[in-house]
Amino acid sequence: MTVLDAVKAGAKQILVNSLSFDDTRAASISEFLPSLLVGLLTALLLYLAARGRSPPYISKQWCKYKVIGKRVVSEGPRPVVFFTVGVRTKDMPTGSHVKIRARTEDGEEVIKSYTPTRFDGDSCEIMIRIYPDGMMTPILSKLEVGSYMEMMGPTGLHRYGTEGPGTFTHGKRSYKAKRVGMLAGGTGVTPMVQIVNHILGGEDGTEVKLILFSSRRDEVLLESELRSLSANSSGQLSVRFLCSSPSSSTPQPPDVTEATSMRRLSGSDLLALAGVGEGEEADSMVLICGPDGFVKHAKQKLKEAGMPNVMSW
Repeated sequence: MTVLDAVKAGAKQILVNSLSFDDTRAASISEFLPSLLVGLLTALLLYLAARGRSPPYISKQWCKYKVIGKRVVSEGPRPVVFFTVGVRTKDMPTGSHVKIRARTEDGEEVIKSYTPTRFDGDSCEIMIRIYPDGMMTPILSKLEVGSYMEMMGPTGLHRYGTEGPGTFTHGKRSYKAKRVGMLAGGTGVTPMVQIVNHILGGEDGTEVKLILFSSRRDEVLLESELRSLSANSSGQLSVRFLCSSPSSSTPQPPDVTEATSMRRLSGSDLLALAGVGEGEEADSMVLICGPDGFVKHAKQKLKEAGMPNVMSW
């Protein structure tokens, strides 16, 4: 409820109380004052109650936001955790990320950027892989529902959809694409999932091919979630999983390829994976996110292949 709504409700209460007077009586100021106070008090209480129910807005200043959900989606020595944070994300553009701040037991400040996988108005979802020897993630792993996460945003220059379906902007530069190929390494899948959720959640017919690179089969992130998104997209989204090391002699699903790494692929290989055919480079976009070496190799190979439209996180 906005302040205006609250004032309207209060005004309505004032009117109701006022009309209860007998018009034949001479209404004095002293008779009307209690009715006025009741109306104003009603407006104030309604506004405070509405504000208490709504989470705070995302801010460019550091603020603490409540953790309202936590789920572990991958076990093992480097588990993956989804945190749902209560924060109003009305002004959060697709493609942006947030900064999270925490302190170690020694009081040292740690700041790291993360890309929410989804934001739906009153919350945002952040996927984090916990590294036992890391500085930030072991701290975040201890957060439980009801605790607070210190965050600010939105940050970054990449944006999707601000100028309509299939549009990308980076600062003052803008691009328009009919199809999008996504090359993601490990947790680099998070900005891709954010954009996929935007595309599939609205009237956006952009074609998407998402290629997720992982070291091992058991380290593939969001496998079931991505397959579900693809299955419900009416062919708009296709997903493939590439793993560097073979896991076993057990036959793999058709969307999984083993013994294939980013460093073994040429620029033409990457374009084929991204669904960019010959002559389609100008109206296509390739997105890259992952470890530094992964991103550097992919950008270099795509440049050699003549791909003009590439964005990396």
